[in-house]
Amino acid sequence: MSSPRRERTRFMKRHVSKHAVTIDTSKAKSNADVVRLCVKELGLVEFPLGRKELGCDIYWNEFCYNDNHATVGGRVNKFPGMEEVCSKMTLSRCLDIMRDLYPEDYDFYPCTWYLPAQYEDFCKEAEVKNAKKRKFKQTYIVKPYGGSSGEGIFLLKEPKNYISSYPSKRGTCHVAQEYVSNVYLIDDFKFDFRIYVVLKSLEPLEFHICKEGLARFSTVPYKRPTKKNIHESFMHLTNYSLNKRSKDFCHSEEEDEGSKRTLSSVMRRIDMDGKDSREVWENIELVVCKTIMAIVPEVKVAVHKTIITPGKTGPSFFQILGFDILLMDDLKPILLEVNSSPSLSMDSEEEVSPGVTKYVRSPKDEEVKFPLVRDTILLVLSPNKRKHCEKKRRKRLMHLKKLMSCNESVLSRTSSDVTTCVQMYEDGGEENVEDEEDEEVNQQMSELHLHMDLDCATNEMEEEKFETVPPDSDHKLQTQEGDLHNPDGDHEEALLEESCLKQLYPDPYQEECDQFHILGRVAKLYMNSLGVRKSAGMSSSSFRTFIRKCEFGKKGLTSASVDIMYLDLQRRWDNMNPDLSGLTLSFQAFLDACFEISKICFPAATKLEMLENFVGHCESHLCLRENED
Repeated sequence: MSSPRRERTRFMKRHVSKHAVTIDTSKAKSNADVVRLCVKELGLVEFPLGRKELGCDIYWNEFCYNDNHATVGGRVNKFPGMEEVCSKMTLSRCLDIMRDLYPEDYDFYPCTWYLPAQYEDFCKEAEVKNAKKRKFKQTYIVKPYGGSSGEGIFLLKEPKNYISSYPSKRGTCHVAQEYVSNVYLIDDFKFDFRIYVVLKSLEPLEFHICKEGLARFSTVPYKRPTKKNIHESFMHLTNYSLNKRSKDFCHSEEEDEGSKRTLSSVMRRIDMDGKDSREVWENIELVVCKTIMAIVPEVKVAVHKTIITPGKTGPSFFQILGFDILLMDDLKPILLEVNSSPSLSMDSEEEVSPGVTKYVRSPKDEEVKFPLVRDTILLVLSPNKRKHCEKKRRKRLMHLKKLMSCNESVLSRTSSDVTTCVQMYEDGGEENVEDEEDEEVNQQMSELHLHMDLDCATNEMEEEKFETVPPDSDHKLQTQEGDLHNPDGDHEEALLEESCLKQLYPDPYQEECDQFHILGRVAKLYMNSLGVRKSAGMSSSSFRTFIRKCEFGKKGLTSASVDIMYLDLQRRWDNMNPDLSGLTLSFQAFLDACFEISKICFPAATKLEMLENFVGHCESHLCLRENED
């Protein structure tokens, strides 16, 4: 026998209107609670078990694009390959390359090394840095590749301790970074921001930032790392998933108190300390913009290799990213990492008795994450679908307002009548009055429920009338929608609060960001030269073809040197990341090849100038337009 949930899904498959917005939540998992609140708010049609035959407008996955193999169209909330692009190693690589090209613009990310591949370089640079510092020697934070929730992170004073600390994990890859010790404190506690960014599309590039976010605090007052406190995780790390285990973790419903607070409350505290929070926020926006410009080429390559098939139309993508940002003592923002699947859970753990915890709704998480998901859904819908959702939302808000008004009227009336009852009871006429009042209140409540039922029925009739309009009757659709809103259209519009999302690109930062498109042009060269088996990467024959078409033989590159370069890059990147080893060149390895060739064939004063000359030469020979999206 089928379950009621499955029967409901089968019924909805047959009766969904053409204008309804459908969403597949079969892979939403921990995101399901917040998504379902948005389903109710926006009047979406949810398919909790999926909808294979007709597909959905939106597919909501918890972790990655590959979670759901039933995607046939619509919009998916994950870009293919984004989880790899946002990994500690790949993100560090992208930002290191941009810092080499634009040293003054990309100084917001700590110096990074990949271990064990760059262990010798790590030791040499650490020795140089420590020789310059007499009082406080540099501390380094080591994070496992692919790690999350603060697991496996540790601090080092001496690079040589890396090998002795993890002798049994020689096959494990790590990322070592300079630990930022001069941080901005509030009430002596270290904290970082979780900033939410919505990457709406790649072509054309568009992304938005959420105006509200979270601040995660450590649970032990902060002191600079020393040999005595270097192992104090609750002092040096701000990860919520780690600090929630601390006995000092503070749950508070006040937004400016506790171990988790709203971003806006911290910004107000910064203003109270005599600083300029607006300048801090603008600097954070610039960090977000520059980081997106650094990772977008990698994402484009991943999408191209995974999805695009000639003659077939696949889904489009969007994604919510979580930026972890730390403030230095001078309020300069430092990017710690980018999370491709930031937690959208609205629950938090609270200890109800020693050793016993329970999950309770977190008001601060709900305040931030519900508007974030709701406005993200509205952002990615087509204009007609968005109008339909906003119409449903207005109706719901108006209905709730009427219901609250009626309830207040009944409660007010009942309260005054209770006073009368008390007075008449004192006069000895309590029995008749109580009977009369009970009857009147019951009658009012019946009228209220009848009014609610009529309201719901009217709404359903109006929705049915609206949804039966043919899809090509845009003019009639707008006319009917306008009739439904009048004469209180302006009042209904006022019910909808301003979106929590602010666009960063194209406006207002396009002019500042367009100078950073050079890696995007290299990515286009790579995608153009992949050949038939795109998902495998660039083969040796494809690499030779690229060199031949660009006529680098005339610039002094021989066939033998090209083959040697290819094998050398292949081995280097296999050692750099054993999990992604193969017999082809990844985009990162191809980028290294571009740097090597540009240095040989187009010597110049800076790496940026050499690379620009190289890319321009290749584009002219491959008939690719410069800066074409």
